[in-house]
Amino acid sequence: MALAWLHGDKAERDNKEEKSFLSHKKRIILAVLVVLILTALILAGIAAQFSRLKLFDYRQLLMDTDVSVQLYAGTSGKAGRIRNELFDEMGRLERLLSYTDRSSDVTKINEAAGKKAVQVSPETMEATRYALDCADLCEGAYDPTIAPLIEIWGFQGECFRVPSTEEIEDSGSLIGYTLVEIDTAGRKIFLPRPGMALDLGGIAKGYIVDRGLELLSRAGIGHALINAGGDIGILGPKPDGSPWRIGVKHPRREGDIIAVISWSQKGAVVTSGDYERYFEMEGMRYHHILDPGSGYPSRVLISATVTAPTVVEADALATAIMVMGPQRGLALVESLPGVEALLITPELELLISSGLQDLIELPGEK
Repeated sequence: MALAWLHGDKAERDNKEEKSFLSHKKRIILAVLVVLILTALILAGIAAQFSRLKLFDYRQLLMDTDVSVQLYAGTSGKAGRIRNELFDEMGRLERLLSYTDRSSDVTKINEAAGKKAVQVSPETMEATRYALDCADLCEGAYDPTIAPLIEIWGFQGECFRVPSTEEIEDSGSLIGYTLVEIDTAGRKIFLPRPGMALDLGGIAKGYIVDRGLELLSRAGIGHALINAGGDIGILGPKPDGSPWRIGVKHPRREGDIIAVISWSQKGAVVTSGDYERYFEMEGMRYHHILDPGSGYPSRVLISATVTAPTVVEADALATAIMVMGPQRGLALVESLPGVEALLITPELELLISSGLQDLIELPGEK
């Protein structure tokens, strides 16, 4: 009798445990179904949001180049307002950093060379510090005090000429980024030698494009591309997740593309080349990317494309690597996190850094 009772009690317990297990299993299945339904709703919402985004394309002449902006927004009204804010801000920064604008901070610094320190805007101070940091990183291959050298070659006013050896040697005493004195607390910049001149042209476009991307991001734009004459800043992928495809110009065949880079994250793609601003004399090509050490145009590369987390970094590095050459240039790139490069030699040999191999398409590849 006791044994039968025990068996009955066990059967009842087993039945309760089975019901509890089934109930627990149902709760798990129900929870999974809820998660799946919520995920589907979220994805549907995201898809609907993306489907409402439209591509808007704007252009304006800034920084002596055609600046194009592609951005995705929900309405033309919102896109138009952002466009106005963006170009207004980029124009304001250009007026501060311009080498040729008589009222710019840079002009005021240069006019006071050898006389006194000049108080500047926070943006000019930040851009100058970027320039000096990049010059230090590149061991002077990029130098923001190279303006006197650019002047005697005629690249500022496009009155091109080949200066004499004496002129180049004389300008050398005025070039040296380590000479620039900065008072960060007082926001003052001083060029200690009369005749020295600061030219932020090597990073100004990059700095301004970076600030433009920040403005777009604050305005709620998550998918955009700014192209300022080859200085390209990217804000995320396209709304469907696909990358932006950036064509790299063939340095010797007008209108041809030598490579395509796919880019889908926030960052930059910048190209410097000997075909951008140059003149020819007695069969020799002289271009505007000058070696601060020799005083002459660099000859070791004809194009350098750099990808980096920021446009200002890519801008300075592309210029510096044109001077540094393939070995030093690639060694520097491989040492910097998030930085890659495509370099082209005078023999049209393409040298690609390790991290760019899977992001680049070359002619003939499928």
